[in-house]
Amino acid sequence: MNSPGLTFIKIFFALLILSFSIPSHAEELNNKEALKGIKSMNVIYDIRKSNPNAMLIYLKGIESNRTNLIKEGVEPHQRIIFIAKSVKFITTKPSQDVEVEYEDVLKKVAVQIQRLVDLGVKMEVCSAATAAFNVDNDTLLPGIKPVRSGFLSVMGWQAQGYQLVPVYD
Repeated sequence: MNSPGLTFIKIFFALLILSFSIPSHAEELNNKEALKGIKSMNVIYDIRKSNPNAMLIYLKGIESNRTNLIKEGVEPHQRIIFIAKSVKFITTKPSQDVEVEYEDVLKKVAVQIQRLVDLGVKMEVCSAATAAFNVDNDTLLPGIKPVRSGFLSVMGWQAQGYQLVPVYD
């Protein structure tokens, strides 16, 4: 029978050996083949997340996309449209139940949105969704512009050459 200490040592050495056998070439990773000849990228992220924790991860991913496009020599033109339940998390006055359940992450979402605004990411919100979820457009986080219809924005930006990145549940 193995003691817990002996089991730990076996696991430690197995992981150590495995770490030497897996090549770690993260600095060599790139998207040159996919981005060959592309000088700029127009992208619209259609965000329809019903949980602010998941939404925050994607908002950080959008910043990472921007950084990586620049590393690849591609000028990013990014837009976000918030549709559906995601609108509940981009207001300075969330409903009481949303605030109680998600207070800490809502602060992080607001900080990340401001980071993206500062980087030049343009943001819109569907006013049909804000009305449906009782979010006052006057309380939207700074940098988020209300539009008549999120669907029309998605269609319009695509017609203008923006590539759609769906961020759905």
